[in-house]
Amino acid sequence: MGVVPEIFGAAAGLAGLLLVFLGVSISAFQSYGGDVPPVVTAGWRRAGAWILSAFLLGLVTVAVALAWLLSPSRALRDSAVVLFSVELAATALAAIVTARAVLWR
Repeated sequence: MGVVPEIFGAAAGLAGLLLVFLGVSISAFQSYGGDVPPVVTAGWRRAGAWILSAFLLGLVTVAVALAWLLSPSRALRDSAVVLFSVELAATALAAIVTARAVLWR
């Protein structure tokens, strides 16, 4: 059947993992008081933006893979493979940005 069913599952799994990271980042961001200067929470906002972007990219990847499952075509398959590759890179980048916010704040 091809590689797309595996991409469908892997993209959904990565999106779920990213939601966990997003929850941690939001919790850490909300732990600061309202009187804290924005520069203090800038790392958490930046991490949250990267994580949310990677999550949304994962949803797009899942949607394209689902479209391929419903109506297989080469263009959808190629799109799913490219989007998943970008999602992997975005997940790695989100992890790096989050680690920086956590470890070097």
